[in-house]
Amino acid sequence: MPVRSGKRVLITFGRSFLSLDLARLMGAAGHEVLIADSVPLPITRFSNAVSKTFRIPRPKYEPLAWAQAVARIAREEKVDLVVPIHEETDILAQAVKQDPTLFPEDCRLFFSDFDLEARLHNKYECQVALEALGTPTLKFALVRNRADLEALDFDEPFALKRVYSRGSQEIYKVHPGRLPQNLTFDPDNPWLAQEWAKGANYCSYSICHNGQVKAHTVYPVRYAIDGTSCLDYEAVEHEGIAEWVREQVKAFNFTGQIGFDFIDVPGRGLFTVDCNPRSTSGILLFDPETRVDRAFFGENSEVITPLPGARKMLGPGMLMYGWRKSSLEGNTFRGFLRDYRRTEEVIFRGDDPKPGLAIPLALGNILAEAVRYRVGIPEAFMHDHEWDGSALPD
Repeated sequence: MPVRSGKRVLITFGRSFLSLDLARLMGAAGHEVLIADSVPLPITRFSNAVSKTFRIPRPKYEPLAWAQAVARIAREEKVDLVVPIHEETDILAQAVKQDPTLFPEDCRLFFSDFDLEARLHNKYECQVALEALGTPTLKFALVRNRADLEALDFDEPFALKRVYSRGSQEIYKVHPGRLPQNLTFDPDNPWLAQEWAKGANYCSYSICHNGQVKAHTVYPVRYAIDGTSCLDYEAVEHEGIAEWVREQVKAFNFTGQIGFDFIDVPGRGLFTVDCNPRSTSGILLFDPETRVDRAFFGENSEVITPLPGARKMLGPGMLMYGWRKSSLEGNTFRGFLRDYRRTEEVIFRGDDPKPGLAIPLALGNILAEAVRYRVGIPEAFMHDHEWDGSALPD
């Protein structure tokens, strides 16, 4: 194991390939990495970059116990920085709002205050917040019941998605006059109706401190699971998106990791269709040479970007989904093989081989979660770390 000379960093959601990549980036920079997850064999535990792994409660179902466990690890292990990865970010932010003394004073928590995190996580409230800032948005409306649905005045196709949902979950493309008849309504998780615009799709990922962007990348949407969850990533320059992100991050005074999904509509400009105030796959585009760890500690003055030509992929995901017609418009098997061969895989690494070898064990965790919660594999991967606006128990 490499000699550590930096900080002690605790990363949650250790089953995630994003956690694995961040652990490697932190480890390469000399930091000591600790991992926490609710499954017994998260893939990140097998990495050379990780010194300790902790199994803790499920944040979705035991949120208070989970937050207390994270705080206990931080206190007992003298952690310098806690980096939540998925939607457990909102749960931890809520726990800190409920009890500001939960973590030691000298332990940094890499997220914004709960009110801001929750507003950006809610797909409807995020659009309202952007509109209040004077930022152009696609036409949108809240749909709480059948009456709201029938009262919509969209003249063009629109999307219907839950205000708390992820790319792997249901999204309806609705044409005016052909409303879905089997829609169910949940008062705690209503629907967002949003104009279905046509244009080039991009995703951004940024690391921010007190309203300043410290690291940033943009990648076009190419191979994806049913067009939603990306499988490969290629860093591109898009100054329009970079400027848009800088302005919104400053306006929100945001701290933490944040990703936006954009559509660049010809003749109209940029619109964001989604916001993820947490880690996203953009972290995979940064190599150890970029020293992106500095962005998490707010140490850099210049914005850190990926190395020129950076292109990465999730190999297992590409093998499972990338060859399918639904993963890429005009997809062919020959084209898939060409792209697969020329793209760097982020899990299998010669200097850190154990996570790649442990993929069958890690997949076993996800299959067990799928059976336990009766959900599909993509949803099972993150199911017990999702947050749908629930309040913590007192």
